[in-house]
Amino acid sequence: MRIEEKTTATLIDSLMTATIRCYMAQEKVMSGKTDQETARAAKDAQMFNARRNKLIRAIDARLGEADASEMEKTYSE
Repeated sequence: MRIEEKTTATLIDSLMTATIRCYMAQEKVMSGKTDQETARAAKDAQMFNARRNKLIRAIDARLGEADASEMEKTYSE
């Protein structure tokens, strides 16, 4: 099922799940024992974060607030 076809409740549930998985992957990045383990966790974290962003945009659009969430990448210097 496409993201636009999901119910609002399903979108919110998916967002919560993606957020937790992203957090867990980031924890693995920080505690990775090997370079391969760390790289895999980093890829997972990026994938889950991209999913989170899509879900946030879909929820915002559903609520009629398409520009409500700041989705710009920010990096510390």
